[in-house]
Amino acid sequence: MDKAQRDRMMTDLTPEERVEYRRALGEIAAAAKAMGGQQIDGRKRALASISHPIGRKALAAIKATAERDQTGPQEGEEPPDFELRRLGSGEVVRLSSFKGSRPVALIFGSYT
Repeated sequence: MDKAQRDRMMTDLTPEERVEYRRALGEIAAAAKAMGGQQIDGRKRALASISHPIGRKALAAIKATAERDQTGPQEGEEPPDFELRRLGSGEVVRLSSFKGSRPVALIFGSYT
């Protein structure tokens, strides 16, 4: 499912279904946090044990959210290599050049 499909699914929820969605998502997040460790695995287990009834559309939206959370590299998985230019100098740096030396933090956004 792509982002546009997930977005359409969310906008199609009625106000009552949104309440169900938020309540169930809050319950899943709290249960996953209590499990500690792997948040995504905790969310999967918590999704399977929602304590209150939930409608078909709200459940589909929660599953779409869980699917979205699973995109990208998982913990311990090696990220794809890429290169970026350093601000101010134009020097090109490859992510792989830091392998085995120190942790790397990437911050994307605007400070304006």
